[in-house]
Amino acid sequence: MKQTAESAASYPIRAVERVCDILDVLQRSRDGASLSDVAEVTALPKSSAYRYLSALEARRYVERDAANSLYRLGLAFRPQHTRQVDVLVNQARPHLEKLRDRLGETTNLGVLDGAHIVHALVVESNEMMRLAARVGERGSIHATALGKAIAAELPDDRVRAILSAEQMLRYTDSTITSVEDYLAELKRVRREGYGLDDCENQPDGRCVAVVLESIPFLCGISVSAPARRLTSDKVETVARALRRTAMQLVRDYHASA
Repeated sequence: MKQTAESAASYPIRAVERVCDILDVLQRSRDGASLSDVAEVTALPKSSAYRYLSALEARRYVERDAANSLYRLGLAFRPQHTRQVDVLVNQARPHLEKLRDRLGETTNLGVLDGAHIVHALVVESNEMMRLAARVGERGSIHATALGKAIAAELPDDRVRAILSAEQMLRYTDSTITSVEDYLAELKRVRREGYGLDDCENQPDGRCVAVVLESIPFLCGISVSAPARRLTSDKVETVARALRRTAMQLVRDYHASA
């Protein structure tokens, strides 16, 4: 009888651990995880993994991309200031659509969430070959233009703390993986006024970003494209266009507040 009671008492703990394991898998996955991925990492049968995922999806802790059946963290894990983020997204969409049409490349709005950048809005390029994240996708601050633009607003000690919470993974040969090198890069961002992902997150991807100032949470906008189209000589022009759009967007955000 005692053994049965102990087993019953331990079952909720195992269930909690499995939920945590699943959330850890999704948090570590940049592009989302399949049902098979979750089952393999958590050592659960697919049927059990599916039931867990379905329960988490119902509570918005997990969302499933119908196009490719990949799971990722859901709306319940969106950054703080959710209502204000929603307002900003609505305000930003026409501005980013106009910027997309002007430059012909994907435009994005990203928000700092812990040690990551979360894409809150993505307006995809109409080009067949384009560089585009998905809404809700999380990026590392050390390898993204949005991460650099936003991190440049923070004191170095806070940047160190954020970097210590996450490994500075090497995604390409150009990725910065040293804290001191990254802090030196942030000095350039502060001096020049924009963040640059120069093929650091993807081998053929270049992205330019600026921060949105005087917004009640840390966020920024960016333009991303294949590096062969967004060449180095176009970076300054794109940065200027981003700054103009950022000023208009911030003005409209405060006018509607």
